[in-house]
Amino acid sequence: MTGLLDKYRHQKRLNKIEAGLADGFTLMANAMKAGLGFSQALQMASTDAPWPLNEEIHSILERMKLGWSLEESFLEAEARLKIPDFSLMVQSILILRQIGGNFVAHFENLSRILRERERVSAKVRLLTAQGLSQGVILGLLPLVLGLALFFLSPEFVAPLWQTPLGWIAMVLILALDAGGYLWMKKMSKVEI
Repeated sequence: MTGLLDKYRHQKRLNKIEAGLADGFTLMANAMKAGLGFSQALQMASTDAPWPLNEEIHSILERMKLGWSLEESFLEAEARLKIPDFSLMVQSILILRQIGGNFVAHFENLSRILRERERVSAKVRLLTAQGLSQGVILGLLPLVLGLALFFLSPEFVAPLWQTPLGWIAMVLILALDAGGYLWMKKMSKVEI
């Protein structure tokens, strides 16, 4: 049970890091616009970026203080977190540091892309909510009707739990009901 709880907490933390990336990019771009260097912008992000992204940036800076290179520190964090958007940030920083480029414009573009993707995701979730609610209603309908029949006419539904054929029918009903609900849930899920 604690393993599942730890897994849930870890996934929740990763989701918060991913949600804070757009703000982190904006913060770093604004710091660099104000005249700070890349290292200073990272230092600022380690204190002012949304939690827990600021902790990850702080751990990168701590590794650099211990003698790790910037590339090693970022690549270790990328391998540990396994967040696609964080990987995009790491790879773009490493490429920009090697070939040169405008960090400010790049961070602003990444921030805009992440915000737009979140806006589209929210819209898709809103539009698919109808499919999810229909799946829940259709999944509960047989159970509600079965309970209504039980209270209105118990002798009519008694063969469902008194005979082997009724048990088979109940298992089949529950299996098909669960399968239909899972199918509706899968059909209403859209990857962005």
